[in-house]
Amino acid sequence: MYNSLIKEEARWIITSCQLPSGAIITSYPGNPRIVPYFAHLALYGVVEAGGYEEQVKAYLNWYVRHLELPDRFGVYGTVYDYTVTADGREIPEGSYDSSDAYAATFLTLAWRYYLATRDKSWFKEHKDELEMVAGAILATRDKDGLTFARPDWRVKYLMDNCEVYEGLQNYAFLQDGVWGDKHKAFFYQELAGKLKEAVFRKMWAGEGFCPAIYAFGLRLRPNWRKWYPDALAQLFPLICGVLKPEDKKARIIYSAFLRNYPNWHKDISPLSFSTPLVAWAAALMGDSQRLKTYFKGVEENILKAGRPWPWHAAEGGVLILALRLQPPNLP
Repeated sequence: MYNSLIKEEARWIITSCQLPSGAIITSYPGNPRIVPYFAHLALYGVVEAGGYEEQVKAYLNWYVRHLELPDRFGVYGTVYDYTVTADGREIPEGSYDSSDAYAATFLTLAWRYYLATRDKSWFKEHKDELEMVAGAILATRDKDGLTFARPDWRVKYLMDNCEVYEGLQNYAFLQDGVWGDKHKAFFYQELAGKLKEAVFRKMWAGEGFCPAIYAFGLRLRPNWRKWYPDALAQLFPLICGVLKPEDKKARIIYSAFLRNYPNWHKDISPLSFSTPLVAWAAALMGDSQRLKTYFKGVEENILKAGRPWPWHAAEGGVLILALRLQPPNLP
């Protein structure tokens, strides 16, 4: 059952959400938009599903073709969000939700693509562009090792920084495995290590992490009753590898999440926005019984209902990741 769901969701993402240009759309009510961050999460799952490597490469090509040189803040290697018009034109919006997370998740997508294909030729052809993408992360890096979301939005988000940690690690792997540059691999691994240390030192708050560090170093304890960003952000250290499932802090966080959201896996409806991210974390924690209920609810109430908004390509991609982590013969 899980294999069929994986294949169907990957097929839907590619056939319904990918444009001829290679871009992946998010079908907001009204005009669809290209939001690179969501595209990356969608394609994480497509890569895991397998069979669509050329389509993933088409998106990688779209992204490097649309790098800003520089953007309106003077940063090289960022990519704006785009509006897609009724006649198919892709119009840049001149902004992005975050420069650090967009760049970091692209590098992680590139690493996942490399692991699936071992296509060194694409990476050698686009080495300069990838270096600019990595530079877009470093453009908002503060002296403590954490990154601000955007040059004009000086907030250090837990979610973004976990994704930056993963992106820097994966870029280090590319430096070593594709280009054989051990010096740069060490450089990016060292940056990732400093960021991880700063997350624990500056953001851990006893039973969870501060979801953000605001101006002048203001840190607020997580409000577990606030779904986004507070509660959902707690799962990102696990999702992005800052924490391992066996770590004590991972168990503390997941237990706290379940105390506050004991029924997250039940009563699934089209309004259950972002629950695939919870399913991904639950899969990493080995919570198979809750996931069995969750997957059934998603299939019956969302997928068979035609994936109504707010389900979109990123939700589908993350669902695949959670499905892929399940034992094949779960009772």
